[in-house]
Amino acid sequence: MATLQYTGVFALLLAEIFVFVLLILPMPTRWKRAMITWSSRSVVAQRVFYSVRIAFGFILLLFCDAVMRLRKVDQEKHKTRLVDEHALCQMKVQQFYAQRNTYLTGITMFLGLILISTHSLIAQLVASEGNASAANTPRLTTSGPGSSKAENERLKGQLADAHKELDELKRKDRDVETLKKQADSSHKEYMRLADECEDLRKKLSATNESKKDA
Repeated sequence: MATLQYTGVFALLLAEIFVFVLLILPMPTRWKRAMITWSSRSVVAQRVFYSVRIAFGFILLLFCDAVMRLRKVDQEKHKTRLVDEHALCQMKVQQFYAQRNTYLTGITMFLGLILISTHSLIAQLVASEGNASAANTPRLTTSGPGSSKAENERLKGQLADAHKELDELKRKDRDVETLKKQADSSHKEYMRLADECEDLRKKLSATNESKKDA
């Protein structure tokens, strides 16, 4: 049952990676605006977001359970002095699974927060680009020099506001890049633990075969 649950968490992680790559993929502004508009107004997308929020609640519970199991294994490891190699391997395997589940659920929630933030940033960026394009479009006025001057002042104010928003969004994009680097380091640590578990399994199999031969 636990394996099925963590398989679902891993599937959700893959879906988050796919959506994240889709959001940061270079594409025409018109396509990206249409995609952001659809995800913000579509009933299907809203239902998917609601289901993902519920799933995050279960993932948070799994994360807490994995952390508790990891602490329990660490406490048993420090309290019990194991001499038998088989028991030691079993303890390390349990520790690996607890660490794997902790990293898996933690990275899934972390990437979910990054995905929500990235979606919000891109939506703001697309809206700002639309406002800047509208402000840069020349407008014909027929109400005299005074009206034209007032219109130019208004457009300059809109351009200044758009540039401020773009600078803020660029700063937030740098924060997102930092979060991505942290997620990559967590993934590398997970892969290292997977290799360590495989080595432990091989040692355990060799130990069992040697005992059978004896």
